[in-house]
Amino acid sequence: MKNMKNNLTTSPAKSPEELEIQTSSLCIAAKCWGNPDGLPVLAFHGWLDNAATFDHLAPLLPEFRLVSLDLPGHGLSDHRASGTSYHFTDAVVDVLEVLDVLGWERFSLLGHSMGAGIASYLAGTIPEKIKYVMLIEGLGSIAQEPEEMPENLRQAANQWLHLSEKKLPFYQDIETAVKVRLDVGGIAESSVRTLVARGLQPADGGFTWRSDPRLKIRSRHYLTEEQARAFLQKITAPVLLIEAEKAEKDQWTELLLKRIPYTKTLRHLTIAGEHHLHLDDPEPVAVAIREFISDFSV
Repeated sequence: MKNMKNNLTTSPAKSPEELEIQTSSLCIAAKCWGNPDGLPVLAFHGWLDNAATFDHLAPLLPEFRLVSLDLPGHGLSDHRASGTSYHFTDAVVDVLEVLDVLGWERFSLLGHSMGAGIASYLAGTIPEKIKYVMLIEGLGSIAQEPEEMPENLRQAANQWLHLSEKKLPFYQDIETAVKVRLDVGGIAESSVRTLVARGLQPADGGFTWRSDPRLKIRSRHYLTEEQARAFLQKITAPVLLIEAEKAEKDQWTELLLKRIPYTKTLRHLTIAGEHHLHLDDPEPVAVAIREFISDFSV
């Protein structure tokens, strides 16, 4: 069935629901949990993940009406048109179109990794509409120094020109795909299976990824650190930043600490786990989110 705008299609009632949201150029798929009258929360996954990234966390937050998107080129959502590429800021505009279809006037955001970056910039773009911002392993996006941009563009263009030479990975069965992802490390097997179930599609008697191969091409343009901070400074909603207490620190650790002072009202928590801690062990993350909402509720 469709809503009044004829741009939102829902699956038969079940938990979670499957949504299809038609924007001006793309059909965006989503998973949705909770009572329609619950606190509206729009959620975004990390790079090359999909909407199932919140499968383990969402059921622990029944007070939310949580809509988790497959961002363009990921999961069950459309890929961008041929000849176009994926720019980080384009995702913010995609989300604004989704919100227009949903008809939400005031809502909260939840994001993991790349999705946390999208949530950060969205919150800085339309701060008057955002009630709470909940970020897992991300605050803004990767930034680049201006002097690095010419070389970055050279490499991005070279990858684009050779895109047709790249072959999609092929797996004889789902177990092989699970093993390949597990070998990368930093994520529990149960979490891998959750993401793989939505991320694979049949191909030539086996399986390959649904995600658009163009997502693996280097971005042609990054924000500078000053630009990234400008978005953070515009956020007026309370922000919860959850950092994983990983065995090995990565490039995000130092970046997060540098950016925290630029956000007006931010609670920073460190929870034991790896990068996908919200999937691997969602209970502590749910507790942190619930306490944050309680403390800042008005």
